[in-house]
Amino acid sequence: MELGHTDTDYTTCLHVPSIGLVVAGDAAYNDVHLYLAESNAQTRREWIDALDKIEALNPRAVVASHKRPENEDDPRIIEQTRQYIRDFDRLAETTNTSQELYDKMLELHPNRVNPGWALWSSVRAIKA
Repeated sequence: MELGHTDTDYTTCLHVPSIGLVVAGDAAYNDVHLYLAESNAQTRREWIDALDKIEALNPRAVVASHKRPENEDDPRIIEQTRQYIRDFDRLAETTNTSQELYDKMLELHPNRVNPGWALWSSVRAIKA
């Protein structure tokens, strides 16, 4: 299923209705900082739209490409990914520097992995 822009252009997912499975690929992240460096406000809204499409499938399991291996493939990662994007957008508007945005995102999402590359790349891309 075509989803449009998520962490990059032309994202797709695989839906297997018979078992309630969505392989979300790059559309949903499971406890990993999102890679937002290729996004802007518009494409982040498109990412949220892509998550809405996945959620509308009512999956029982959602497999993310970016995840902690020990985590379950719980559909709640759809909302967690959506909330992360909303947090990033809100804080991008209210912070002045890359470091400030980075620190605020770490305060909100302290347990997600990959803050060095994914999060730092993302904040540098929009606060450069």
